[in-house]
Amino acid sequence: MVKFRRMTINDYEQAYTLWERTPGMNLQSLDNTRAGIMRVIDCNSNLCFVAEDQEIVIATILGATDGRKGYFYHVAVAKNFQHQQIGKKLISKVLEEFKLENIEKVGLFTVMDNSEGQKFWEHLGFKERPDIKYLDLDL
Repeated sequence: MVKFRRMTINDYEQAYTLWERTPGMNLQSLDNTRAGIMRVIDCNSNLCFVAEDQEIVIATILGATDGRKGYFYHVAVAKNFQHQQIGKKLISKVLEEFKLENIEKVGLFTVMDNSEGQKFWEHLGFKERPDIKYLDLDL
């Protein structure tokens, strides 16, 4: 039976293994080390969740906020658990928390060639913004 709970840093190894197996997950673009993910969880402990089956992490979502806008990162569901509404349930949990924090808009990033991921988000009502181009700077 699938259980949903808040993510802790103890989930890191299983989560990272899932992320490595998830197409379109660009793990080299940010600090996805244990310490990097711990910073995300520490700053957003009520917004990071996992789903597990028999104590194995089968899905993740890292929610974060800048105080005005919410963001989704590392949304992943193990291949053999997809199409069971697990991702949608995780997203709903984070959206509920965003609403409690008065967050009114949610953003996310997808890799350009991740068409399957883009279809998933569009199915949930997310739309591509034609008015911005995302840029970043490595420090």
